Amino acid sequence: MVKRFFVYLVETGNLLQSQKKPAVVISPDELNATLPYVMIAPITKKIRYYPFRVGLILKEKEGQIALEQIQTVSKEKLIKKIGILPNESHQQISKILKEMFEIE
Repeated sequence: MVKRFFVYLVETGNLLQSQKKPAVVISPDELNATLPYVMIAPITKKIRYYPFRVGLILKEKEGQIALEQIQTVSKEKLIKKIGILPNESHQQISKILKEMFEIE
């Protein structure tokens, strides 16, 4: 089952320009269990000092979770699980999402 805060290699783009990029599942487990799609935030190597980015080390490379680029994708686009984020990242992501969407 797809779970929140798991990191997947995700197929993005279209038939002519398909790419495979890492992304973090950010949709709640209740939705992930019932819907055919998930919400993801891509992981990028390009470092930007935005307040809605979360830094991480993935496969010994520095990167950021780009929460300003949230997307909804079919579960069929999740190619393979490549990891899970540490608990401290869970808390940072949750805090930023609450701030972005002004959730109390």
